[in-house]
Order: sequence, then structure tokens, then C-alpha cells
Amino acid sequence: MFNSIFKKLNGQDPDNDKPKQVATAVMLLYIGFILSMITDWLDGIGIIPFLVVFIVISAVITAISAGKKWARILMILFVLFNLLSFGFTLAQLLSQGVKEKLTVLVIVLYAIEIIIELLALRLLFSKAANVWFNEQREDVTT
Repeated sequence: MFNSIFKKLNGQDPDNDKPKQVATAVMLLYIGFILSMITDWLDGIGIIPFLVVFIVISAVITAISAGKKWARILMILFVLFNLLSFGFTLAQLLSQGVKEKLTVLVIVLYAIEIIIELLALRLLFSKAANVWFNEQREDVTT
């Protein structure tokens, strides 16, 4: 995962045929993922759930980068779950009137993460991205 990021940053991208929308979406997903990990850590997540989330989300983003259509669908489900979770958390905090600085920081980071994820999803389902994902599927089946 990180090896491919370093290759891309050094201009040694093996996926030259990947549309800019997909490459940008993958980078946005990684940024959102980092924010998610920071938010989880600040929120006091245990080490085992932290590692499980890290492994699963890393694998899904890597699969998206490789052109796997199922990973895009799974990412939609993850983002929808994140959005619902954010809504319930925000409603709970507003009803209880919690004014802790850490809680406000977590909510702000969470909101930024969701916005980034939604932007990434928009790019992943753009016309150019759809064509590329369909081509990847045809390459596998032929």
C-alpha cells in the first residue's frame, strides 16, 4: 500500500492508464483514512478494533486503486455507515450539550473526513472512472 504511494509520488506510477479522477479519489480516500485513524485514536478506540479497521480499509482502498468494482461498492457502504454514525453522534452530542474541546475536535475531523470521502466517491463514479473500472473488468475476464 505505502510502497505504491511512494512510487506515485516519485513519478514511477505503473498505472499510467488510470484516469486522473481515480488517482485523485484514491489519494483523497487515503487522506480520509488517515483522518479516520486520528479520529478513532482521539476517541479512544481499542488497539484490536483499530488494527482491524486499518487492515480492512487499507485493503479496500488498494483494491479500488487496482480497478476492482466490488471495492467501490464496499466503499459506498462504508461511507454511508460513516455518515449515519456521524449523524447519530452529532445528534447525541447536541442533545447532551457536551462542550469538551476534544469532542469538538473529533467532530470537526469527522466532518472533514466525511466531506473528503464524499468527494472521493463522486470522483470514483465519474464517467471516466466508470469507463476505466469497466475496462479493468473486461481485462480480467478476457
